Amino acid sequence: MQNSTYRDDFRPTLLLSEKGKIYFHTISRDRQSLKICVADINTGEVQVLIEDKTNTYFYETKPVYLIKNETQMIHWSERDGWGHYYRYDINGNLINRITKGSFHSDNINYIDEKTNTMYFTAHGVDNSIDPYYEHTYKVSLTGRSPRVLNPGNFNTSTRPSDNHKYFVNNYSERLTDASTRFHSFRKYP
Repeated sequence: MQNSTYRDDFRPTLLLSEKGKIYFHTISRDRQSLKICVADINTGEVQVLIEDKTNTYFYETKPVYLIKNETQMIHWSERDGWGHYYRYDINGNLINRITKGSFHSDNINYIDEKTNTMYFTAHGVDNSIDPYYEHTYKVSLTGRSPRVLNPGNFNTSTRPSDNHKYFVNNYSERLTDASTRFHSFRKYP
């Protein structure tokens, strides 16, 4: 068999757990069904935990995040037409929706399990600014309204420090020069 040379071929994300399991997702050939699965490394047994379906197609997928000593996981889905995060128990039962609204939740920067807080990027949360501008937000894992950490009418690129106490925010707008600011996550309760 010859390997594909196409750059856009589907490549499932793999997450190796510390408890002898591998988490991965598969997408159907028509890209209308996505399954989050877990495989036991010792037995080879595979179990489907979450199944998402769409009438259009899955254009984008995100990795699953294991939290709370691998008793819970966070999954990103467009099931309501917008990209949002959902929290499940380890058996695939929905606990709650973390983000909600007419905006697109993008990437998770960090999950603080001590404070039950998720830091993530999103587009279109503030209707008064360009929906293509990305900003960083924090939200409780119990699913409250997200709080912006780097407000403004500009696009941003945020990188957390290794200890997740600070972040560097690079920002710009088409008519201004790029700027950089250093922030403390503690400033934002």
